[in-house]
Amino acid sequence: MILTYSGVLSAIEQALWEIVKEYQEVGKFLQNLVEGQKRNMAQLERIGVMMEQKWAFEEKSRDKKEGSEDSPRESQEEETLSSASC
Repeated sequence: MILTYSGVLSAIEQALWEIVKEYQEVGKFLQNLVEGQKRNMAQLERIGVMMEQKWAFEEKSRDKKEGSEDSPRESQEEETLSSASC
């Protein structure tokens, strides 16, 4: 009878160790998943910063272009006003 209990306990112990191994593997998998997610988030943040810089540069370029287009017009309008007042 003791041998039967010993055999059952041994089988239970072995099953528990297998479950522990599986949980450890799942834990490692989840840890790798979280680390990968952190890397992805960092990469997305870098991409976001680069896009903001690009947009800011494009906006400055557009503003400069619009400003240079407005300048000759303003000069022409000033000349027209000054010649009209003479």
